[in-house]
Amino acid sequence: MKSIRAAIDRFLRSPPHCKQFSIIGDPAFTEAKQVLDAFVKDLRKTGKIAGVVHKKPITKQQIQRLYECGELGPANSTNPAQLQRTVWFYLVLYFGQGGRENHRQMKSNMLVFRKTPQGKEYCELNKEVAGSVPSTKNHQGGLHDHEDYSDGKIFALEDSPTYPVQPIRNYLSHLNPICEILFQRPRNSESKKFNSNDSWYCNSPLGDTSLNNMMKHMSKRAGIQPYLTNHCLRATSVTILSDHDCEVRHIKAVTGHKSDSSIESYNQRPSLEQQERIASLQPESGVLVQHNQFQHLQSSANNTTAVQFQQLQRPNSQPLRPVRLNN
Repeated sequence: MKSIRAAIDRFLRSPPHCKQFSIIGDPAFTEAKQVLDAFVKDLRKTGKIAGVVHKKPITKQQIQRLYECGELGPANSTNPAQLQRTVWFYLVLYFGQGGRENHRQMKSNMLVFRKTPQGKEYCELNKEVAGSVPSTKNHQGGLHDHEDYSDGKIFALEDSPTYPVQPIRNYLSHLNPICEILFQRPRNSESKKFNSNDSWYCNSPLGDTSLNNMMKHMSKRAGIQPYLTNHCLRATSVTILSDHDCEVRHIKAVTGHKSDSSIESYNQRPSLEQQERIASLQPESGVLVQHNQFQHLQSSANNTTAVQFQQLQRPNSQPLRPVRLNN
């Protein structure tokens, strides 16, 4: 309901309407806001609507599970679908992209490899290519929109078995040269017609449905419940940076968020590991046993009192009958 109201407000205040009032902030709409507020509260109280459920970050155990089940693979993977999933996973994670924003429009020339003055290699979006920084929910473009300064980078980690830069190089080298789209439909590596020396991908882009549900399908095949979503990766990016004491302005430089409150919304709830540590701080089981024993003794004492009270009543007492009074 709040999203619909915000959308109507944006529609009225944007060209060609350009209304000077706001149905959200102007005092003239105070009564309407109170009615809507009471209506939404009633819907929530009666269970007709649910609250907003923010996507949880992916845990280390879940990522390890994805590797163990083959949904994610090594840098030298020879499975086209596995290699593509791994590259997609890294790009969304390190660039902090939205779950369903512009993945299908990405092109292979939008990725560029560079080196630091010390010679360390990294991968980033090539902002000199048109469309490499497309419009998003936070940055829709236009005369009044601020520039998107998000600048995520993927550095080479030679000590890491996953080595995130190398899978991207491997993936780009096997793309179909006829198709400029980054995420192309993978060929079946188990087919007899498949030749590892040829391009591993078809001359057609991967569908929107496949990209939008990539994380869901990966977690489903890996047996992870509840299923993960693409937006879980964005939440993971924010959570990892926040847990390592990165400043909010640096996190926004990666994810492209506009406000500090957007970043804080990802960190209002503890992660699964933090919840586990919180649970370990609860009273020991011995204290809980003593508490349960005290409740049992108290219940027994109450039962004894009730029995003693019943013994004070007359035995074989008959129920009272109504007496008719004569005039």
